[in-house]
Order: sequence, then C-alpha cells, then structure tokens
Amino acid sequence: MTPEEWMILAMGIVLACAPMLLIWTEKRTRARRLAVPALVTIKGYSVSPHAGFGAAIGVMLLYVSHAMRGTGISFVFMIFGVVALVVVLNHVQKTKAG
Repeated sequence: MTPEEWMILAMGIVLACAPMLLIWTEKRTRARRLAVPALVTIKGYSVSPHAGFGAAIGVMLLYVSHAMRGTGISFVFMIFGVVALVVVLNHVQKTKAG
C-alpha cells in the first residue's frame, strides 16, 4: 500500500471509532444525571444528538466505501460503516422508554 492509502486507512479507523466514543460520552453524561435531549422519538425509541451524529458518520463511511469501489480498501470502509451503524442502532434500541 502507498503512504496515501495508509493515511486514508488511519482516517477511516478514527472515523470508525467516533460513534463508539459518542455513545460512551452520552452514557457518561446520563450517569452524571444530566439531561440528554432527544432529536426525535419514534414509538418510544429516542435518537439523541450523539446517536444521530454517529449514524451520520456510519452512513458517510458507507458512502466513502461506495465511492472507492474497485480498490481493496473500500471493503474495509464498508465494514467500518456497518459496525458504526450497528453500534448506533444497538444504542437506540436500548433507549426504549419503559
């Protein structure tokens, strides 16, 4: 791999970690008994700004994977995007109001 591809991969890894960090930050905020607003609530499931931004990052990683199709690194970005979306969806599922 060229140095440019290694740099792209490093940026992808950082972006892939962002949704997990955002969810962790939201959990810590809730643990301190501070309010976390909901952007939208559908059937009891609430999407916070943390989860919304994490989902946007996941979709962006999937888009980058699609834009880079034909190269070997595009598969890695697809995996990063899917993992990011799974983390966000799992978190939103846990927010179901009693």
